[in-house]
Amino acid sequence: MNYRKVNNIVGWFTGAIALFVYLSTMERTVSFWDCGEFLSCAYKLEVGHSPGAPFFMLVQRLFAIFSGGGAATGADSTTAVIAINALSALTSALTILFLFWTITHFAKRLSAGKDGEPDSNQTALIMGAGLVGALAYTFSDTFWFSAVEAEVYATSSFFTAITFWAVLKWEHVADNKHSDRWLVLISYLLGVSVCVHLLNLLTIPAVAMVYYFRRYTPTYKGTFFAFLAGTAILAFVQFGVIQYIPKLASKFDILFTNGFGTSFDTGALTFLALLTGLMVFLLMYTKKKNFVTLHTAVLCVIFIIIGYSSYITAIIRSRSDVPIDMTNPDNPISFLDYVNREQFGQQPIFFGPYFTSRYEELDTSGKLYMQDKVNGKDYYTIVGNKRVPIYKGDQTHFFPRIWDQEGNHVSFYKNFLNLKDGEEPTTADNFKYFFGYQMNWMWWRFFMWNFAGRQNDIEGQLDPQRGNWISGIGFIDKMRGLGDTEAMGSGYTNNDAHNKLYLLPFILGIMGLIYQFNRNRRDGFVVLMLFFFTGAAIGIFLNMPPLQPRERDYAFAGCTYTFTIWIGIGVMMANEWLQKVIKGSAGTYVATGVCMAAVPVLMAKVEWADHDRSKKTLAHDVAFNTLSACAPNAVLFTFGDNQTYPLWYIQEVEGFRKDVRIINTSLLGIDWYVNQLNYMTNKADAIPMLWKKENYMGERGN
Repeated sequence: MNYRKVNNIVGWFTGAIALFVYLSTMERTVSFWDCGEFLSCAYKLEVGHSPGAPFFMLVQRLFAIFSGGGAATGADSTTAVIAINALSALTSALTILFLFWTITHFAKRLSAGKDGEPDSNQTALIMGAGLVGALAYTFSDTFWFSAVEAEVYATSSFFTAITFWAVLKWEHVADNKHSDRWLVLISYLLGVSVCVHLLNLLTIPAVAMVYYFRRYTPTYKGTFFAFLAGTAILAFVQFGVIQYIPKLASKFDILFTNGFGTSFDTGALTFLALLTGLMVFLLMYTKKKNFVTLHTAVLCVIFIIIGYSSYITAIIRSRSDVPIDMTNPDNPISFLDYVNREQFGQQPIFFGPYFTSRYEELDTSGKLYMQDKVNGKDYYTIVGNKRVPIYKGDQTHFFPRIWDQEGNHVSFYKNFLNLKDGEEPTTADNFKYFFGYQMNWMWWRFFMWNFAGRQNDIEGQLDPQRGNWISGIGFIDKMRGLGDTEAMGSGYTNNDAHNKLYLLPFILGIMGLIYQFNRNRRDGFVVLMLFFFTGAAIGIFLNMPPLQPRERDYAFAGCTYTFTIWIGIGVMMANEWLQKVIKGSAGTYVATGVCMAAVPVLMAKVEWADHDRSKKTLAHDVAFNTLSACAPNAVLFTFGDNQTYPLWYIQEVEGFRKDVRIINTSLLGIDWYVNQLNYMTNKADAIPMLWKKENYMGERGN
């Protein structure tokens, strides 16, 4: 049997193990946070919170229909819920499959060279590396959590895995005719993945580096410019495609409606027609001139846009006035707010204020619009101005980390930085928070949960006994100020998430990193790029303020994925050491076996209990009991995600107590939500209000 067949068979076998694990431990009903919203929106194809995940909703809806339990079939809704949750299990298993093939790609290069055919012993070593690395990710804390619930992060990880695998496939056949079709496929995957989650865009710089190393003779200068090019492409997709296409469409629509007297949507459709014409012209022109690279680039942009076009479903369903219609993106203006996450505000990245900064004036150039009728014709009426603070002089700072948009975290910053009242923070204070909190507590802690060990699953806010990472090695944990982690009390040590991995996965990953960089620096740099952009770079971009309402480890799943590539390659270093004692294939099998027992088997053993959610029904039961206690036609006020989304699930999916009107007080300050209270939802009556639409839209409600 040749290497390719072995690689395929063992890869599918590894994916099957992961699928069994995830289906066995999968949540059977709704769980907390966004899952209730995703299940509800998938079941009836409704509009979830911005920036939305329309492609994810479509696939979830497809799983519900083919389960026989979809809303259109009238069958048992619980069957559909299991099928929707199973989508995460399936995409997670496919992530493991493509991770396996990614690891074996790099391992083969290290073992048999670029184009060499491995012998039987080399094949065994490569398969061992793939198995250990892929199964380590299978049982990793962050990924396993998302793999067993109806959340976007499992499917997002799948797109990361298949995109990175696809560029490695292109690299292998880059000299063949039509090989650039792989680049077009990658572009389509990027476009579609935007309609799941933006995290997959962070593969772009690594893809750019693979392209540069394969097509050009690498130099230090060239490598630097390739890095800049990859970052520029990332920015182009993030801002040029995702944000500026709807922005220009909205401006065209305002111009055509208010300036030329046309009906709504005419301007937006005109812009899309012009954009299509421009793309077709560029495609034909570059082909005629035989600009091969530019022609491929235009094709790639076109396919990114095609993938991105899944967002049209959000507009269509919003116009149907579905019960869950977050941000109400039924026109070009509100759709722009939807994809730009206007509801959540914007964080500064490179320049901006500290929490003590005071703005001098407000930028009111941005207008707030409402669709209206003037003299019987469609018209966009201005209902206010967007108010953006302008900070000048010493009130704006480079790389502001200690920012505070609404003044909610002043006390935390002062305590963390040991500032006295009236004392201004310095640049050193800013970087103290960046490294001490954002990088250490909000990234490195999550990373080490996966590869060192976890203290417990109690949410941590710098408390040494809550939510920290531990190694299980006494003197190391004591050096970190955690004390005796086994003497914290039964409430902490008897926690199912009290997982001690003894740093073994972390050590094996470091071994793999060193082994790869010593033998193939280019591949090592590519993997390092992916690790950086899916890890620390996310922390820089998100610029998260303190006191988050939940642990945000899911945002960094990409870097844990990347690190398991090195865990797999670490098997090769372990084998090299062991070959000094046990020669030949016996040493290879022993090295694989030892690494398998020390990493994925250990991870599965200690983490199964806290990741097995097959019998958990708390979110469902609390929501069901809450609605059961309501009087007929009651109005139920809720706050935040965990109080609201499970209730939506009970109503939208299980069809229970649709007469109860749920009002989320977290959204009552937003005009589109207030406006939706005027309409009947399911069997719940509209909310009687003295306000008219013209009283609360835009700034009028302030």
